[in-house]
Amino acid sequence: MMKIQLNASEIANLWTTDMNNLVYIFSIPYYMNQCEDEEIRSIIELALEISQDIVGNVEKIFKQENFPLPFGFTEEDVYLHTPRLYSDQFALLQYNTLAENGLMLYGLSLATSTRSDVRDFFTHCISLTTKLYNRSKDLLERRGLVNSAPTIPFPERAEFAHDQGFLTGWFGDRRPLNVIEINQLVFNSRGAAFACAKLMSYSQIAGSKELREFFVTGKEMFGKHFEVFTSLLREDDLPSQMTYESEVTNSTVPPFSDKMMMFFIMSLGSVFLSRYGTAIGLCNRRDIGLHFTRLMAESAAYLEDAANIMIKNGWMEQPPQATARKALAENR
Repeated sequence: MMKIQLNASEIANLWTTDMNNLVYIFSIPYYMNQCEDEEIRSIIELALEISQDIVGNVEKIFKQENFPLPFGFTEEDVYLHTPRLYSDQFALLQYNTLAENGLMLYGLSLATSTRSDVRDFFTHCISLTTKLYNRSKDLLERRGLVNSAPTIPFPERAEFAHDQGFLTGWFGDRRPLNVIEINQLVFNSRGAAFACAKLMSYSQIAGSKELREFFVTGKEMFGKHFEVFTSLLREDDLPSQMTYESEVTNSTVPPFSDKMMMFFIMSLGSVFLSRYGTAIGLCNRRDIGLHFTRLMAESAAYLEDAANIMIKNGWMEQPPQATARKALAENR
C-alpha cells in the first residue's frame, strides 16, 4: 500500500501542537517547584505527563516522515528557582484553562486531518486532555473556585420567534439574553479574566520597557473586554464572573524568558480570535454580535503587534510554508 504524505493541514496541526506543548514541558517544572498543595501538584504533574506524551508522538511522526522538528524552547527559557509569581489556585485554574483551549484545538485538528494515524493521534490528544480538564475542573469545584454560568428559570414550553424584535440590539426594546448568548458571554468573560491576570503578571517581570508596556496594553484591553461581557450580563441581573489578579504576587523576578512569554500570549490571542469568531456566529442579538466583531478586531491588532515584536527580536519560529513557485520560475 502506497504511503500517503502528510498534507498541509496535518503538518500545521502537528507543528502547532508540538510548539504549544514544548512550552508546557519546559514551563511546568517551575509551577511544580513552587506548588505546596499536593492535590494541585498532582494536576500539574498530570499536565506535564500529557505534554511529554503528546510531544513524543508528534516527533515520532515527524521523524518517520524525515520532517524537520521545530526548535521550540529549551531549559534556558525557564528559571526554576525564582520567587513565587502565582498562587497554587491560579496554577490549577491555568491548567484547567489550557485543557479547555486544548480540547477546542485538538477537535479542530482531528476534523481537518485525513491520514488515519494522524486522526488516531488527535483522538488520543482529546482523550488525554479530557482527563486533565475533568480532574482539574473537579478540584476547582471542590475548592469553590468554579466560575460557572448562572442558572435561569426553566421555560414552560418550547417557543418560536415571531418578529424581527428577536434580533434587536442597539435600538428598540431588547429582549433578554438567551442561553446561547449567556454561554458565550460567560465563557469569554472567564477567558478575558484569565488573560488579564496573566498579562498583569508578565508586565511585572518582562525584561524590557517595550514588553512591559505591551503587556500592560493587553491587560487593559482584555479588562475592557471583560467589562463589556459582564455589563451585558448585569443588564439581565445575571452575576459577573470572578477575576484573578489577586492570585498574582508582587514578584518582579522573571521565571520565564521574554520569548516564552510572548509565544504564550500569541497562542492565547489566537484562541481568543477563534472564541470570538464562534460567538459572532452563535449570538442572534445584533448588539452582541457587533461587540464581538469589534473586540475580535482589537484582539487581531494586538496579535499583530505581538508578531512584530517576536520578529524584531528573532523569536518568531516560522511555520512550514508552501514553495514560492513564482520566485523559482523567475530565478531560472
